[in-house]
Amino acid sequence: MTPEEMVNFAGRAAILAFGGTSLLLNALGLPGNWVLLALTIGYAFLSHFERVGWGTLGVMAGLAGLAEVLELVVGLAWTAKRGVTRRGTLGAFLGGLLGALVMAELVPPLGAMLGAFGGTFVGASLLEYTSERKQDAALRAGRAAFVGRIVAASLKTLCGFWMWCLLVWRLLAPR
Repeated sequence: MTPEEMVNFAGRAAILAFGGTSLLLNALGLPGNWVLLALTIGYAFLSHFERVGWGTLGVMAGLAGLAEVLELVVGLAWTAKRGVTRRGTLGAFLGGLLGALVMAELVPPLGAMLGAFGGTFVGASLLEYTSERKQDAALRAGRAAFVGRIVAASLKTLCGFWMWCLLVWRLLAPR
């Protein structure tokens, strides 16, 4: 293996390592899939599209977009299907967003994730309680929103994993 081939291989390995690590950002409520896509675009341009072409970038961008849609729709649909009112669903969305923002500053780096999950539960419970004035319904709404958030984040991370697998295939497949 020539020195140039060694450097090329080391660069591909670094992109895969950083790309794989970026998937952990999804669990923290951060845009890990978009970070992976940005790394891949940077690599494609630097390598003059030798191993990663426009088709691969298009598929990865599509998966990143799909992940965002799934995260939103599944999280909201999960709570709505479990009998949570629109007000409780709105509380889950706003609580998750606010919780992630507040806790990201207080407890980095896990604060955003903890805040998003906890805020989803608290927001859904509070707004459901102000609507129904029943503690059982409020706790059920919070629990449904919490589980919906976990399912949504899992689907988003799964899409990111598919993106990473595509990148592994493109970078490590023999030429």
